[in-house]
Amino acid sequence: MKKVLILNGSPTGDKGNCAQWIKGLVKLFGKRAEVEVVHLAKASYGPALRKKIESASGLFFVTGTYWDSWGSPLQKLMEDMTELEGSAAFMGKPAAVFVLMHSVGGKGVLSRLQGALSTMGFLIPPMSGMVYSLVSDIALKSASSHAKDFWQKEDAELIVENFLKACDLQVTWTTWPVDKKDPRRKWLK
Repeated sequence: MKKVLILNGSPTGDKGNCAQWIKGLVKLFGKRAEVEVVHLAKASYGPALRKKIESASGLFFVTGTYWDSWGSPLQKLMEDMTELEGSAAFMGKPAAVFVLMHSVGGKGVLSRLQGALSTMGFLIPPMSGMVYSLVSDIALKSASSHAKDFWQKEDAELIVENFLKACDLQVTWTTWPVDKKDPRRKWLK
């Protein structure tokens, strides 16, 4: 059974739009995977979260858009889990990204976050990220011939499908040498 870890990077934790989005994601997995959700606003990186990351078949990152970036709890996690860059915890493990936003900035957040995750060693499957906005939600409530040009809630189904297929890939990846002893050591003198 595949183990999926969903990380909620929103500062509102289990009470906001990201938490609501995650409820829909969990339903999409159904019985095809064992899903665990961590609300980073209430959890900190340490041995327990590290173990969950290491044992997951793949990870979903969900965040809102905050001043053209992802949520501060997710930023803190990215900084703290730098020690896992290029390790078996990340290498070739599928990652999917969902970004929510009110009106603008989300696509930049999606692209930057997928780029950072890829650099850390995660596998970014095709069509494994999307942005859903308040503007789209409002626009999609009216009939329009342009509806297919907007990301829609139903697109999450395709992302889950691609993600699950990527979990089945077995590749021996090569990693660059990364300073695993002390990535935070002072280098400027």
